[in-house]
Amino acid sequence: MNDLGVSDNNSSSISSITGSIVQEVQVTAVDDTNDPEGKKLLRKQDWHVIPPMALLYLLSFLDRANIGQAKLNGLTESLNLSSHEYNLCVSLFFVTYAVFEIPSNLALRKFGPVLWFPIIMVAWGTVITLMGLAHSYGSLLACRLVLGACESGIFPGGCYYLSTWYTERELSRRISIFFSASALAGSFGGILAYGISKMDGVGGQEGWRWIFYLEGIITVIVGVLAYFFLHDFPSHPPSFLTKSEHKRVRIRLKIPQETEPREHSIWKEVFIALATWRLYIWALCYIGLLVPFYSLSVFSPTIIHNLGFETYTAQLLSAPPYAFAFVTTMTTAYFSDKYNRRSIFILCWLLITAVAYVILIAVQQPIIKYLAVILATGSVSPAVASCIVYLSVNIHSQEERATSLAFMISFGNIGGIISGQIYRTQDAPRFILGHAVNLGFCALGITSVLILRFSLRWKSQHIGA
Repeated sequence: MNDLGVSDNNSSSISSITGSIVQEVQVTAVDDTNDPEGKKLLRKQDWHVIPPMALLYLLSFLDRANIGQAKLNGLTESLNLSSHEYNLCVSLFFVTYAVFEIPSNLALRKFGPVLWFPIIMVAWGTVITLMGLAHSYGSLLACRLVLGACESGIFPGGCYYLSTWYTERELSRRISIFFSASALAGSFGGILAYGISKMDGVGGQEGWRWIFYLEGIITVIVGVLAYFFLHDFPSHPPSFLTKSEHKRVRIRLKIPQETEPREHSIWKEVFIALATWRLYIWALCYIGLLVPFYSLSVFSPTIIHNLGFETYTAQLLSAPPYAFAFVTTMTTAYFSDKYNRRSIFILCWLLITAVAYVILIAVQQPIIKYLAVILATGSVSPAVASCIVYLSVNIHSQEERATSLAFMISFGNIGGIISGQIYRTQDAPRFILGHAVNLGFCALGITSVLILRFSLRWKSQHIGA
C-alpha cells in the first residue's frame, strides 16, 4: 500500500485517471529494480545526474546562509546594523526568491538545464562576491535582494529536473540526496567560516568579508565548469548513455516521442495545476516546514552563541546538527522508497521537531538546549525532502509537476521572510518568541499533512469505486 492507500500495482492506472495529460509510450514497462542490467544503468545514471546537482545546491545553500556566520564575525558591527536591519537583510532575500521561482522554472523548460543552471550560478556567485564589498545597510540589502532572484531557480528547478530523470518509486532517495546537500553545507559551512575568518586583516579586509569573497569566487568557477558537466533532460540523448541505454531510459520513464510543439498543452496544464486545491494545502505544509528550517539555517550559530559559547566555538558547534540532519534525511529517503510512503514520515518528523521546540522553550540547561537544536535540525530536514517528493509523486504531467513544485516552493519560501524576523537581539538569550513561532508552524505542517493524507486516500477509494 502506498500513500494513496492503494496497491502499487494500481498506481499506473490511477495516474491515467487523475489527469496526466502527457501521452505515454505504449510499450511494456521496464522494471529496473529487479533486472541486473537495469540496476547497472540506474547506477550509471545516478553518478552522472545527482552529484552535479547536489554540488550546485550545496553552494547555493552555503551562499544564502553564510550571512549568519558573517554576523558572528563582525558584520553587524562593521556596517553598524541594528537588529531590525540585519533581520530585514535576511528576510528580503526570500521576497525575490519566491517571486522569481515560477518564472525561473519556466525558463528552465525553455533553455534547458545545461544553459540555465550555469547562468544563474555565475550570477549569484558574482553577487555573493560583491557582498564582501558592502559598506552600508543599503548596499547589503540590495545584494540580498538580487541574490534571492538569482538563486530562485536552483532548488525548484533541481527538483523538477530530477523528477524528469526518475520514476515515482526512484525519486525519493534522489531528491533527498539533492536536498541533503543543504545539510552538508550547514555541516561544514561553520567550519569553513571558522577557517576563513582567521584571514581577518589580510589585505586590509575584515574576516567576514573574506567569507563572501572566497565562497563567491568558488561559486563562479563551479558555475562556469557546470556548463561542461551538466546533462540535459532525458528526452535528449546525453553523452554518458549509449543509444540503446537512452532508449531504455525513455521506455522506463515513459517519455513520448513528440514531433510537434505543445505550447497550448503546456499552458493548459499550468492552469490545471494552479486550479488544484490540494496544491495550496501542500504549500501550507511546506511553509510550516520552511519557517523552522530557514530560521535554523541562519540563526542556529546565534542561538548556540547565546547558550554561552564563544564565537569560534559556536561556529564549530553549528556543524553537528547538520551532520545529524544529513543522516536522518538519507535514512528517511531509504525507508520512504522501500515502503513507498511519504506522509507518515513527514508527520513523524514534524512531531519530533515540535518536541524539540518545546524543549528549547521550557528548558534552561545549555547542553540540553543544544541537543534540542540538533534534534530540531535533524528532524525538520528529512520532512522538507519528503514533502517535495510527496507532491512530485502525486502529479504525473511534467508541466503540472514543474508548475506545482515551483508554486509550492515559492509559497513556502515566504517562510524565509517570516523566519528572518522572529529571532531578535532583544529576545536573547532564550529567544522564546522565535521558538514559539516555529512551534506554531510545526502545528500548521502537521494539520496540513493530515488533510493531504486523508484527502488523497479518499480520492483513491472514490476512483476505485
